[in-house]
Parts: sequence; C-alpha cells; structure tokens
Amino acid sequence: MIERIASPRGLVCGLALDHRDSLRVAARRHAYPEDTTSLRALKVELVRGLARLASVVLLDVELGLDAFTELDGTPLVVPLEAQGYESLGEGRITTLLGDVDPGRAAALGAVGCKLLLPYRPDLAEVAVIQEEMVARVVADCRAADVLSIIEPIVYGEVPELGAAVTETARRLARLGPDVLKLQYPGSAHLCDMLTRVCGAVPWVLLGGGTDEDTFLAQLRDAMSGGARGYIVGRTAWDAALALDEGEQRRAVAERAAFLARAVQVAETA
Repeated sequence: MIERIASPRGLVCGLALDHRDSLRVAARRHAYPEDTTSLRALKVELVRGLARLASVVLLDVELGLDAFTELDGTPLVVPLEAQGYESLGEGRITTLLGDVDPGRAAALGAVGCKLLLPYRPDLAEVAVIQEEMVARVVADCRAADVLSIIEPIVYGEVPELGAAVTETARRLARLGPDVLKLQYPGSAHLCDMLTRVCGAVPWVLLGGGTDEDTFLAQLRDAMSGGARGYIVGRTAWDAALALDEGEQRRAVAERAAFLARAVQVAETA
C-alpha cells in the first residue's frame, strides 16, 4: 500500500500542506494575511512550486481544496482530525472532522487519509481512547480503499522522549495502519529500534517544524535506521509567508531547493 505514496525508488518524499490553525498562527507571526481567501491562494502557490518534488502531498479540504487541481498527478492525502482536541485530565483526545471521512476523501481523489494523534503511552485511560480511534480509522480507510497514515505526537513532560516515541510506535503498529509518521526519537540507534518495533508497518519521519539542517541530519539517522522516507511541513512552507510577491517567489524557490536536498538525503543515506 505504501507504494501509492512512494517515489519510483520506493521512498516517501512527502510534503505536508494540510495545516490550518498552525498556518494561521504562523501567518500572524509573519504579519501575513490570515483570512481564508489569502491562505487558500498561498496553498495554490505552494503546490505549484513544490509538489513536483514530492511523492505525496497532504492537503486539507478547508484551506487546500483549491490546490487539489494543481497537483498534476502527485498523490493526495487528506487529514481527518479537526483542529484542537478534547481534554481528559492531563490527556488530549483527537476529534474528527464532521465533513471529511475516508469515503469522501476517496471521492475527492485522495489515495490516503492522515490522522494526527496526541498520544501519551503513560496516560492509560486516554491512550485506550486514542487507540480505539486509530482502530476505527484504520478500518474505515480499509473499507474505502485508501491508506491510513497515523501521526502520533508525544506531548507534555515525559522522562525520555525516545522511549515514549518507541513505545507509542509499538502500540499503534499493532493496530495495523498502513504508515506511521513518527517524531525523531533522538538517535540513529533509536531509529533502528523504531523500525524493529513497527515490524511490518513502515514508518516515515515527520518534520516537526525544525530548521533545515536539523531536519536533514535527523533524516539521515532515520533512513539509516530503516525509515521509508519523510513527510515535512512547516520547514518547507514557513518562509513563503511573505507579502511581497517577488520575495515569496524567491522563498518558494529556496524551499524547492531544500526539498531537493531532502530527496537526495533520503535516496543516499
């Protein structure tokens, strides 16, 4: 199934443009217009400038629908999670969009669905709720014949992030998603551990909004440890939040060069 979002060399070189609330926060930081019309237009320009360097693009329906037609054959994945989350004690519980499910995603031409999942393996009650949601999403995606891409995010204060990411991957891999999109656990050795605990479930590295050099270094570790690629977001689009059209074009060109370097690292690590 991962072949649907992989390059001819079998690697996932993904571009995440499905941000909504976090995109508005970034726009505010850059003094960029955060109205819906402006952000929809931005996503169109980002897809035009960057999608050719990706084996898959993540786009949301709310702000990204206009950009769907600009993909020019690049596979599409859409998110299922609503913005924000419910709280239960220290825990966070994902809420799903009311107007997008795997069936509608398939009708829109998507080959997969992504679920962002705040997850803490040490918070037992909330972990069970989140796992039940993953199981439902995996089943619904399978019924709609689209990939299930689960993106767990370990949050809050944990004694050892690497151990928490590894345990999270172990638990969620048992639920049978098609792909896990995972945080960098801290070292190449721990990336190898992720590959082992994921078993038959392939995993890719998420970007996490880090700077370019840090991401590429993490990607080298991830690929040497058995990852099947990456899906990067904010590092690939944040600099394009520029009001001046010429400056924005230059920023998109620079981000395209970054994505080309990421592809090279993935293919040669």
